[in-house]
Amino acid sequence: MIRPFDILRLLLGLVMAVTSLAYFLPFLVPFAPPMEWHDPMAVRLMGQLEQSGLLAVAKFISIAGGALLIVNRLVPFALAALMPVNVVGAFISVIIEGDAMLAVLALLTVALNAVLCFAYLHYYRDMLSAGQVADGETSLPGQNYECLFVNPMSGAPTKAYIGAGIVLLAAIVFYWKHVPGPNGMTGVATLAVPAVLYLIGVARSLIRRSK
Repeated sequence: MIRPFDILRLLLGLVMAVTSLAYFLPFLVPFAPPMEWHDPMAVRLMGQLEQSGLLAVAKFISIAGGALLIVNRLVPFALAALMPVNVVGAFISVIIEGDAMLAVLALLTVALNAVLCFAYLHYYRDMLSAGQVADGETSLPGQNYECLFVNPMSGAPTKAYIGAGIVLLAAIVFYWKHVPGPNGMTGVATLAVPAVLYLIGVARSLIRRSK
């Protein structure tokens, strides 16, 4: 028996997959004409998204998410991946472009995405609750990320800082070497606080080992 939510799932999947497929293969979807923008800001924004390749990434996410909805696989994941794409699309359509018909269609897509997310809310409940731990962690003191690295007074073992140090150093090098201008400096500055906490934790762990 087909449930109402199954119909909504298939509808959203078809909309996302077909309209996004038209971006890459317009000749296969002749009934979906290319999007035309009229507001100068919308034209500039979409042009930059096109040139940077970010629009293609968004379309690929829409195709993959839509396909997952159609075949009824990884539906909660697909809905979560599609939501930011649809919200950004609605913002451009409603706030920047301001076309009434386009805005209605974009808002209906977001609403359909949201309704389906609520239908699968039980899959997101654990993720939305506070104090969750990752695989391999427990809520016991010293056995989760929060008490190991966020609190430098937690007494984490020295070996726990080795992997964390590699990740932190890689992030600093990335922002310093590969992100140009103020954005790179902002990224490095943002990592200053975790770097200080990390160094305090390392120093305390070394002192404990020397005793």
